[in-house]
Amino acid sequence: MKGIMILANGFEDTEALATHDILKRSSLDVDMVSINETKEVVSQYHLHLKLEKTLKEAKFAEYDFLVIPGGGAVKKVLQGNPEIKEVIAYFVSKKKLVATICAAPSLLADEGYFLEEKFTCFPGCETNSRGGKYLPKQGVITSNHFITAKSMAYTLEFGLEIIKYLQGEEQMMKVKKSIYGEK
Repeated sequence: MKGIMILANGFEDTEALATHDILKRSSLDVDMVSINETKEVVSQYHLHLKLEKTLKEAKFAEYDFLVIPGGGAVKKVLQGNPEIKEVIAYFVSKKKLVATICAAPSLLADEGYFLEEKFTCFPGCETNSRGGKYLPKQGVITSNHFITAKSMAYTLEFGLEIIKYLQGEEQMMKVKKSIYGEK
């Protein structure tokens, strides 16, 4: 399975890097893709990364799932961006997994994609949502082909939930035990 993780300047460091790490530990192939014109992005806490490709170079049909981390990039760069809307619409229309964390679930909620779904996000990011059942006390929620997580504090659980969705509970437990040092 192959996924695409979209990053823009100001993405939340832990949400992107820890999620990527956990997915790679489960042998999932994940391309980190820049929405910028270049392959370089700068995180919320000033980490400079050079990514595999830009969004314009990515072919959506090659991917089985989409991951969008939160952080300041959501409000400053991604919200209202026609390219992001196009990517999300593609994955939603194909009923492929769309996993978002922190502020990023608002990108789907604002477009009405959670109409019949449960979701969570960083408090305050649900204010423009059109429909859906916002569950503020839940850390991570899977609802049909959407996985949402509340905040950076739930990043490990978020990554594990993606593995569970894509590869099953047994594989998720194997990775969970390995990251927590359990046998």
